[in-house]
Amino acid sequence: MKSALKLSIIICLLLTVYSLNAQIYRVEIGYGKPSRYGAESRTTHFDGIRLGATAEFKLKDNFSLLTGALYNAVYAKEVQYYSPSDSVTYRTFGHSIDIPLRLTYTLDISKTMKAFAFAGPNINIGLFQPQKISTVLTTSLAEYTNLNDLDYSENDLYKRALISRINFQIGAGAGLQWKNYQIKGGYDFGLNSINKIDTSKLFQSGWYVSLVYQF
Repeated sequence: MKSALKLSIIICLLLTVYSLNAQIYRVEIGYGKPSRYGAESRTTHFDGIRLGATAEFKLKDNFSLLTGALYNAVYAKEVQYYSPSDSVTYRTFGHSIDIPLRLTYTLDISKTMKAFAFAGPNINIGLFQPQKISTVLTTSLAEYTNLNDLDYSENDLYKRALISRINFQIGAGAGLQWKNYQIKGGYDFGLNSINKIDTSKLFQSGWYVSLVYQF
């Protein structure tokens, strides 16, 4: 946790320094739906919100470089059934920060309307990921699965070193701008396995849509 916080602080400080020379500043809020998946793992679908600020640096020929920091708060609920009367429920909250670096191309459609597309890397830094496990199992199944009830305070997936805090991603997206307002959407693909338990691969990717206001 401490190392992730230090990394987040350093990146935010660097972004602050670089943003002093930025030409455009924006704030955004949106909906995100990341998914965690692997060949040997069940897929977890999250729903959540994302909000933050970005700074854009003009380049040449309608190109620009966009970066910023966005906070994500997501939630997932999964129920795994072993029989009609035996089940395990997983409730997971995720808190993280996205640090994108996007190359953007903007095309003027009219005096007030623009279309744009972007692509580039993103670093997703995990802060907290508490998970609550509730079991309804017979004694034999409880012994077989080795699962016990765990509250959020006992089961932070980062703190227990079950998954990695750092998720390197590559993504792309597009959007429209009308005057000072934008609507955009995109998808980020997870590049590195975040599984810290064994060698099986576990990735996290997801799509999002955001409403943006430009100062």
